[in-house]
Amino acid sequence: MPTKDVTISLRLTEPEGAELAALARLRREKPATLVARYVIEGVRRSRFPAIEFRDGEPGRVAYLAGTRWPVWLIAQLVEEHRGKVAAAADQMRRPEALVRMALAYAAHYPEEIAACRTLHAERDFEGLKQVLPTLERLLCGQQTAAAN
Repeated sequence: MPTKDVTISLRLTEPEGAELAALARLRREKPATLVARYVIEGVRRSRFPAIEFRDGEPGRVAYLAGTRWPVWLIAQLVEEHRGKVAAAADQMRRPEALVRMALAYAAHYPEEIAACRTLHAERDFEGLKQVLPTLERLLCGQQTAAAN
């Protein structure tokens, strides 16, 4: 569903503006695009304080703060545990409340989660095999054992 953009102006100090411009050049983006992303992420973090954003594919990716767990993977893990949040939290060694916050984020931004899952599916062996039909698995340990 298309939405209308809203124009908002803001003021930065000269050093902050210079730092933003330098970062935008480094990322090959317009400063306004970078500011918009940071504002969007800030609003989302206000609503979901246990979520942080990191550079990844596709684009910025939502993670459970202080962990290596992307939100899309937490949602998948809970599904694998048949919806049992406590079981997923035990496996992750994280409090159930944090897992629930990640699930709430995933429910609120399903398109973002779907894009991450799609990219992951395309990058697993079967997905890569469709793109590269001659791709083969290397099973070093098993091949060595079989050869002896």
